[in-house]
Amino acid sequence: MKVAQKIKKHTWGKVVDLVLQIVDIGPARGFLIKKAEKKLWQGIVEENTEGLRPAQELKYAFVRNLLHTTDKHLRRGIMSKEVFHKMVKVFVRNVFIEDIYERDIRKTEGTEAVYPCYLVLSPTQSCNLRCPGCYASSGAHTRASLPWEIVTRIIKEKKEFWHSHFTVISGGEPFLWRDEGKGIIDLAREHNDNFFMVYTNGTLINRDVAKRLAEVGNLTPCISVEGFEQKTDERRGQGVFKKIMEAFEYLRNAGVPFGISVEANKENWDEVTRKEFLQFYFDEQGAFYGWLFQYMPIGRGYTMEKMVTPEQRLEMFNRNVWAIKEGYNYIDFWNQGVMTDGCLAAGRNGGYLYIDWNGNVMPCVFIPYYVDNIYEVYKRGGTLNDVLYSPFFKEIRKWQSQYAYGKPPSEQDNLILPCPIRDHHQIIYEIFKKQSTIQPADDPAREVKDDPMYHENLENYDQFLRQVIDPVWEREYKQYASKISK
Repeated sequence: MKVAQKIKKHTWGKVVDLVLQIVDIGPARGFLIKKAEKKLWQGIVEENTEGLRPAQELKYAFVRNLLHTTDKHLRRGIMSKEVFHKMVKVFVRNVFIEDIYERDIRKTEGTEAVYPCYLVLSPTQSCNLRCPGCYASSGAHTRASLPWEIVTRIIKEKKEFWHSHFTVISGGEPFLWRDEGKGIIDLAREHNDNFFMVYTNGTLINRDVAKRLAEVGNLTPCISVEGFEQKTDERRGQGVFKKIMEAFEYLRNAGVPFGISVEANKENWDEVTRKEFLQFYFDEQGAFYGWLFQYMPIGRGYTMEKMVTPEQRLEMFNRNVWAIKEGYNYIDFWNQGVMTDGCLAAGRNGGYLYIDWNGNVMPCVFIPYYVDNIYEVYKRGGTLNDVLYSPFFKEIRKWQSQYAYGKPPSEQDNLILPCPIRDHHQIIYEIFKKQSTIQPADDPAREVKDDPMYHENLENYDQFLRQVIDPVWEREYKQYASKISK
């Protein structure tokens, strides 16, 4: 096993060397990209005999897209060489190769320990916008924030215990967070061996902020949009779209790669999955990547009526597969569970957990319930690693392993429907009823936890989902798994 891991690490190391040469030897880029693609196909598809072939091919397409987008952005002059080198050294080498290799080694040592790939951290709930349906219920009136010493300790411990060098920052609005005179960019500078992706509304990114981001080189902003100008301003406020366009321009001029974060609901799902949307944000505006989330009825002003229908969700899945194959780095968070081997929550191996501005430790941002609080864990002499073993987290990981994660392809259930709160709501509801120590993170979470009709509506929704999505899983994925097992 360790020999195989070393071979795999050596393969990926060659990819890194080729990627670095792509920027340094401009005239030879086409040749070098083809060599890198061959190595990628070998490492992701051919060497992985335990994964579903269609899923592995999508993973390959996504990484290939990142390679081609990097080349395109370097040619356009919207990614600086300095930022590129920092990205390769920190993200590709530290996160994509070293972290995975080290975690694989630890998992073969015979322990029952789990090693998440990253965590999502919201250092502040404060926000300069007040968007309807905000999962964090954030706004100018919300002041809860984590102190610098807690935030930096969390990042240090995840590196130490999990060999994790990738950190996602959410909010609230992360660029509003300040403590001890320091903010998000200072955090990236302090932990320059980490790569940070920051979800932001983009309105606070000006020329100076973009310049500072270029200087640190290990932070990429992921800016929220709801579609084009009309849909974005309808939810986020008049004039926000124009501010986002200005932020894009500042980031392009500074050579900082950025992404987009999109929430699809019943009203805008068609717009945010159309070819014209992709062409505008990726081809014209220069977005490097994008995350597509589906409306989840939690947070401020939640309603079942805004959820995409099962039929709309299927069409979103089909369009997203097309987008990835066509070269766009655009991932549908729920629909592409086939690319993540299912649900990532509760600190699963290769997964993540979420810590909010109050220090509450949750399975993910869409399951706003907790048992542990990081302040209390530290106060009693514990560490970040202790939160992984709460009965709440262990129960979710138990379901993940029963459903799909770690199983042979022929035994996996539908990975297009990976989520225990959205796609299999009965699972999370049963855990709530069994474990009395689980606490809601806010008033909306408390309200829905005690509302039988809310749970009934989501369970009914899930039944319709399976009727629509299961045939696709059987036809496009399960049949292939059956061939492997013969």
